[in-house]
Amino acid sequence: MLRTIIIDDDDIVTFLQRKIVSKCELDPDPICFKDGGKALEFLEHDSDPEVDYLIMLDINMPQMSGWEFLEKMKLVSDNERFYVVMVTSSIDRKDKREAANDSHVVDFIEKPVSARHCSKLKGISKLSGYFEEG
Repeated sequence: MLRTIIIDDDDIVTFLQRKIVSKCELDPDPICFKDGGKALEFLEHDSDPEVDYLIMLDINMPQMSGWEFLEKMKLVSDNERFYVVMVTSSIDRKDKREAANDSHVVDFIEKPVSARHCSKLKGISKLSGYFEEG
């Protein structure tokens, strides 16, 4: 099973991402966090060990950047069940390069997240098995 976690400090962005993720059948009820610290606590203490997680992670956040979250997430035991999509309004090529070199990052999306992005995610080899009709 794959659940979706949205981490973004902007309430409007979170609202829209939650709607699109649900509508595109990535996850009927995505879990949302306004900051990376709370999301890390969830992954460390409250996440279901039988569930894998698709984490839609905003890069630019005030308390902890997406990059800082990514490094701390790697310290969580059993972290190979976390798949990260970097979501950003930044068009910095350096961000794209860094994302491409991280084994947890499965995609890099420029905001806003669209239905097309969600369809693309379902086709990524690391994720496609969760969405095959059985």
